[in-house]
Amino acid sequence: MANLEEAVVATLFDQSEAIADQILHHNPLLASLDEQGKIRRFSGGYEIRKPVLYNDSAVGGFYSGYSAFNLDAIDDFTAFRFAIKQVYEPVAIDGRNRRANTGQAQLIDIVEQKMEAAISRLKNTVSTSLRGDGTGSSGLEFDGMKKAVSTSPSAGTYGSIDRGSNIWARNLAINVTLSASNVQEQITDAISQITRGNEQPDLGLMDRTAWKYLHSSLTAIQRIQLPAKKAVAGFRVLNYDGCDFVFDGGYGSSVLESNSCRLLNTKYWTFDMVRGADFKPLAPEMARPVDQDAAFTVIIVEGNLCCAAPALQAVIYA
Repeated sequence: MANLEEAVVATLFDQSEAIADQILHHNPLLASLDEQGKIRRFSGGYEIRKPVLYNDSAVGGFYSGYSAFNLDAIDDFTAFRFAIKQVYEPVAIDGRNRRANTGQAQLIDIVEQKMEAAISRLKNTVSTSLRGDGTGSSGLEFDGMKKAVSTSPSAGTYGSIDRGSNIWARNLAINVTLSASNVQEQITDAISQITRGNEQPDLGLMDRTAWKYLHSSLTAIQRIQLPAKKAVAGFRVLNYDGCDFVFDGGYGSSVLESNSCRLLNTKYWTFDMVRGADFKPLAPEMARPVDQDAAFTVIIVEGNLCCAAPALQAVIYA
């Protein structure tokens, strides 16, 4: 490689898939979606559309012999529309470092250090935003879990759909204080309310308090703590009532509401990214500002977290 700047950009391009994998698997929901092939890349456009079948009122029905069919048109298709959100993380090298690291070994070391630092920062930025309600950074952040699975599900919009007038766009919200004595009962009740046929929540995200209560309640019945699916391997996981519960939080992390649990049917979730802006550098070479002795590039991501069936998701909160 001719110089340090070329090394950084070339490495970013060559390792973009590995970078994406590290960042996606830093978050339990994205890790689960990736395992199911629900991290999707698309080409261009100004929004992400997710059609949803919402009208359960049947037009067809039973008939006998030559009974006339009711062929009235029915609008049973609409779409959630999600804005494409943009996030970046800079990788910068000042002139002193660039001139000091001219040897091959030095070059490799500093490239690795710069990459590791940028990836670590981007991991936390993406994961924190995915837990949020979309209002962070003046509304520029992802439509995160707090927006999709809201503690106020009849207020505001989701995917440009008014939740106040469209019941099917609302999630289930249960306001109850969890404890070691009631956590199993409350989770079982919530799951039963959003189960449809053989579909039920498969991923539960808990803050530290709710996790502590579930962990304590299961101590006496270890037999139901089954091995976690590969999708959430590496996270602290408990299995209860057919659902993997993951501790989502910890040191330096933005956590969900205190003593809360979100029950997600991941079949209806995707994380959609624009091709070419999926954890790749912005340009093929580093830029040099005219007023700085430095060079920089940025890793960019364009996309959003989307849920096509909020009605099959739930949150239990205090």
